[in-house]
Amino acid sequence: MRKALFFVATLGLSLATTPALAQTASSSGYALSANETVRVGDVVTATVNIAPVAASSGTAPPSYNTSNSVASVNQSTTLTSGILGVTERVQTGLLTSNATGTSIGATGTATINSLAVGVGSSLISDPRLASLLSIGATTIQSQSTASSLGGLTASGTTTIEGLVIGGSLVSALNINTALFANPDPNTILLNLAGLSVILNEQILSGDGTSSLGITTNAIRVSFNNFALGTGLLNGDLIVGQSRASVTAGVAAAVPEPSTWAMMLLGFGAIGFAMRRRRSSTPALQMA
Repeated sequence: MRKALFFVATLGLSLATTPALAQTASSSGYALSANETVRVGDVVTATVNIAPVAASSGTAPPSYNTSNSVASVNQSTTLTSGILGVTERVQTGLLTSNATGTSIGATGTATINSLAVGVGSSLISDPRLASLLSIGATTIQSQSTASSLGGLTASGTTTIEGLVIGGSLVSALNINTALFANPDPNTILLNLAGLSVILNEQILSGDGTSSLGITTNAIRVSFNNFALGTGLLNGDLIVGQSRASVTAGVAAAVPEPSTWAMMLLGFGAIGFAMRRRRSSTPALQMA
């Protein structure tokens, strides 16, 4: 009986002091962003800045479900002027994002409708007549998911409907855009003269053991010293970014109510056993 009581006591105390596994998750998404500059020598002559549009985010615990939307974007920026004047245009329909998560997993989604991006002459009323690059799509969506259930995992997907790419920079390449409705991760659609277009760009983060995350960009247009007349264009235009991440680690022990009960039971069992032991010990006889 005494051994059984000590077993219960030991079990109660061990449950009370065993640290719990602390798990967190976070996700975010936004539909569109741009940060570009044109330099002539050391002088910045033009900038394009579109802050993340229709952004949403969350971190668990507690569980969350957040969304955001913007009706449309219509922006035109002059990059260079004069005879070689060039303008960048960005137009969209409805933009939405969604972020959901619990302590063990999260998902971020970004959706763009009716995308039209163009870099072309600013001196012609219809930019399609002198387009350097144009990208359009009916619907674009990126999604990132991360989970700590049964081990850390993270994955991303991109879906593009009605992709169209054109302009003098790509006219000779004969790109069959129908092949890119569900592009493979990090598909390089174009890499030419300091201009790159990447579909379904996926970037992993974390150490893979205690944390893991993924960022998915449906379309990333990057300029690296791309020549525009006498200027050089640098920066990125990102369409449809989603992100998700999870972490797992050992936290300091914070007993649950049931654990407190087991701990009290353990102390009570020890006290009861010690009292029984004292009461069963025979008194010393005087000679």
